[in-house]
Amino acid sequence: MATLPEWLRPGARPVSLLPQRATAHRLLRRTLGAMGRSISLLVREPDGPGVGALRTADPRAKLLAAVGLIVATTFLRGLLPLAACLALALALSAAAKVPGRRLLPVMIAVPLASTALLLPATLNIVSGGPPLLVLWRSAGGAFGPWRLPEVVAVTADGLLVAGRMVLRTTACAALALLLAATTRPQRLLGGLRSLGVPQAFVMVLAMAERYLAVLLRSAQELHLARLARSVAPIGVRREEAWAAAGVGAVFRRTRSLADAVTLAMVSRGFTGEVRLLRPARWRRTDWLLVAAAAAVAAGLLILDRRLA
Repeated sequence: MATLPEWLRPGARPVSLLPQRATAHRLLRRTLGAMGRSISLLVREPDGPGVGALRTADPRAKLLAAVGLIVATTFLRGLLPLAACLALALALSAAAKVPGRRLLPVMIAVPLASTALLLPATLNIVSGGPPLLVLWRSAGGAFGPWRLPEVVAVTADGLLVAGRMVLRTTACAALALLLAATTRPQRLLGGLRSLGVPQAFVMVLAMAERYLAVLLRSAQELHLARLARSVAPIGVRREEAWAAAGVGAVFRRTRSLADAVTLAMVSRGFTGEVRLLRPARWRRTDWLLVAAAAAVAAGLLILDRRLA
């Protein structure tokens, strides 16, 4: 006579098939959450309900103003002018009501990445100057063809170089984010084309902006299907095989989508030009915006030369 399995006998406790430490499930859920946030950021309306000079200005004027300020920022060498440029970018972002959840990650990630890349520049091995903090002392010697320094220390000139680059990259990133957050992608691309940017470059940007959210959603669907069918851990090798298969599936879907979109666009007479339903027109406020940006850039450069 066949005996009942343990889980069918009276008083038996249900056995959980889920792993005790669902690390893979938590990783999948975090990945799904990150993809969802990225998609919501891509498909949100950049122009929002707010009204202001920056949001209603002609995209060509905003492009000229932003590019002029970014170029001027790359020529600044003093810490005070660079800090003033960063403060101006943050003030304009606040005036344009750029959401803090969009501005804060950039203001944290860019300085941290710049600092990590510029840490070697603060040492006396790269930058000269009086030492401020001694990190390591040795009796000298050599390591292969390289001669070891007797003292490794943080120098004042190195800190100046690192601080200058961190402020410069943060200010440029803030100005670029302000431009992207206050201009719709199609209007921004139309402004680029009006200013003489090559047609092929603008078309690639338009397609990338349009279908990046679609590809992210495809990857999100793959991860969601994997999570919905997960009962127990499958091992590292099978997880790696699944990840590789997911990359291949997204690539195949991208290829098919690109072919279908290309045929659909050609059949509808698309020539590569970005066209807007409401063509932008220059107004007096647009000229004032460009003139104000030029005046600010000139003032920062003059201040930087006087403080040098």
